[in-house]
Amino acid sequence: VLKRSSLVTAHREAAANKKYDLSKWKYAELRDTINTSCDIELLEACKEEFHRRLKVYHAWKARNRRKDSTFDENMRAPSSILKEASRPTMSSSSAANSGAGAGNRKIAPAGTQRYFRIPFIRQQSVEGEGATVPQNKGWWFAHFDGEWICRQMELHPGRTPVLLVAGKDDMQMCELSLEETGLTRKRGAEILPQEFEKEWAQNGGEPYNKSMDRKRYIN
Repeated sequence: VLKRSSLVTAHREAAANKKYDLSKWKYAELRDTINTSCDIELLEACKEEFHRRLKVYHAWKARNRRKDSTFDENMRAPSSILKEASRPTMSSSSAANSGAGAGNRKIAPAGTQRYFRIPFIRQQSVEGEGATVPQNKGWWFAHFDGEWICRQMELHPGRTPVLLVAGKDDMQMCELSLEETGLTRKRGAEILPQEFEKEWAQNGGEPYNKSMDRKRYIN
């Protein structure tokens, strides 16, 4: 049985690799291209490769974390999203026979802007006891530019807001694609752009320059 994320990723990687071979590109080269390129196809291919590497890194980090630590220390998204991404789906052979492979899954077109808000309860370590207790319910906000997250925000009662932006905070952000998160299928999760922007601005966030707008600014 293959995970949904594996099927989706395999499909997109195959499509991107037909035109670009980014396997030997350095991290800095991928990041610079994502931040500056006006070539939408190259931009999407770089995002795909960049997030593939992020997933490999986070998987390695999870396998090698200290035994006396909790995974929550490196939690980049609510547990409901992580569970959705790891949920088993049909095997590749079954998908091929039924015609329901990754190629038929809905993938957000480049430049599509979507915004989400879902509850987020972090676990807090109890000092000296080796146990964890849940904190009060907070909120996790996400702005996706196409298939990939570009802004992420956490709001928890009594704690400083956490605002993260792709391009400088990638290691702390959700590395999953929009399809893999299952957010589009979660009732009540999607919010209006102005709802996200209001919370973002109230907590000190700066305006976001969409990748699709770069060409008009440069020209």
